[in-house]
Amino acid sequence: MLTIYPPRDELADLLVTGPFADALRVAIQVRGLSLERLQHRLRVRGAPISVTALSYWQSGRRRPERPDSLRALAHLEDVLGLPRTALSRLLGPPRPRGRSRRRDLPPRAPWDGSGLVLTAQQDRVEVAPCGGVRGVRSRQVMRATTAGVDRWILCQETGSAQPALTAIRSCRVGRVARERTNGVLVAELLFDEPLSTDQTTAIEYELTYPHPTAERTHFRRFGERVRDYVLEVKFPVDAPPGSCEQFASGPAGTELFGGARPAPVDTWGYAHAAALDFGPGLYGMRWTAPVTTAVNAAGSSTNGK
Repeated sequence: MLTIYPPRDELADLLVTGPFADALRVAIQVRGLSLERLQHRLRVRGAPISVTALSYWQSGRRRPERPDSLRALAHLEDVLGLPRTALSRLLGPPRPRGRSRRRDLPPRAPWDGSGLVLTAQQDRVEVAPCGGVRGVRSRQVMRATTAGVDRWILCQETGSAQPALTAIRSCRVGRVARERTNGVLVAELLFDEPLSTDQTTAIEYELTYPHPTAERTHFRRFGERVRDYVLEVKFPVDAPPGSCEQFASGPAGTELFGGARPAPVDTWGYAHAAALDFGPGLYGMRWTAPVTTAVNAAGSSTNGK
């Protein structure tokens, strides 16, 4: 297992050689700030930018080009403790627009899942009595756009927790890397056989947390459009949440579908959300503390007066 730590020497080299995405990602690691904290500090400075945009910048999927994005980048350099223009100088000239743009894109990194299109995703989240996430089982259906593809690269935001990854069906776990600063798990899920062009495959895997997470939410970021995404959350029948809602946002962080919407919990303890032809963007669910926990907490507070 490979564990990644903030590489300061690597940052010095990347600020000279680039590319921009790698330099930004390592600078964030060295600074030790989560994307959410970076977003907060930029907002305080009057340079609002979405967590999704920051994630896309450091992954190389997008780059700052609009005037407001470049202004935010200047503030970001300061927040990260970098010299002025340390990152912006790595951008080079603006990329061409229109039909010629696709031909000019740089080659994809070997860990980005090249050669596969995600067509369907199903997540089932198991919630502990305290309201934290205990585990997530996922099923993915993918289509190969080129021949010879033999793995899917999983990139999962895990927060401060360190979940165990288990292959359930039609795959096995390869290399695993954990980027602890921002709470990201990256892993290879190896197929049984290489795929031919247009061949589809369905895999299942599970993340199990040693302790329930502090976060009461689960979401997916989709860099491209996905045909079908279904999210199920299973709550203990005797500890339902105080409230549960589904939410979605676009690449720029703008809310979709009129904002958050209620996600009812049925008598079996399940809540679900489904999205068709969704993306790029973020889609998920969040919930509040279990009713029993909230009542107990209120009672404890009253008794302490």
